[in-house]
Amino acid sequence: MKKIKTIILSAVFIFTGMTAFAQGGGIWNFQWDMGFGTGNTQSYINAPSFRGISLEGRQFVTDHITVGGRIGWQTFYKDFGKVTKTNGTSSITGYSKKYINAMPLMATAHYYFTTSKVYSYVGLGIGTYYLNMRDQIGMYYTSDKSWRLGISPDIGVVVPLGHNVGFTGNVRYNYAAKTKEDKSQSWIGVGLGFSYTF
Repeated sequence: MKKIKTIILSAVFIFTGMTAFAQGGGIWNFQWDMGFGTGNTQSYINAPSFRGISLEGRQFVTDHITVGGRIGWQTFYKDFGKVTKTNGTSSITGYSKKYINAMPLMATAHYYFTTSKVYSYVGLGIGTYYLNMRDQIGMYYTSDKSWRLGISPDIGVVVPLGHNVGFTGNVRYNYAAKTKEDKSQSWIGVGLGFSYTF
């Protein structure tokens, strides 16, 4: 419960501070995120994730630069079917599943190359990832929960569709650093959604 309160308060702090930072206008992005594991993430679950969402707000501080924040959720999952695992002289048989639930909480900065009909940009997020990794067989499972420092460089576009509304798409590399006990995790995210310009 304490972690959930920390998450909510951090998100409120980022987005409230961002909208109060300047009055030069900005962009809200609402996205469906797909994830494709790389490195240790791909080794743990070699299946893409189509279960992801994110909300991001950006405030223009100059004609070409925004600052803001992003919060999201990405779930990697794979069902390995019925398996038997042996440890020493004992064995267990059951249906095996693995999960990674990842929640980024990032402060972001972006540079826009154009401010005309199509907004193309490059950017960087710096912050933290909350990871919950679960390995289950039958009714038994092991679970590892941790907060990781992370970065998320991205490139993308915003294409206006009408008054203050547009289509947004981006490609983002997500990297959650290793800890003393756990390996680093990383994946490439492809996001599609809508933006609201204010």
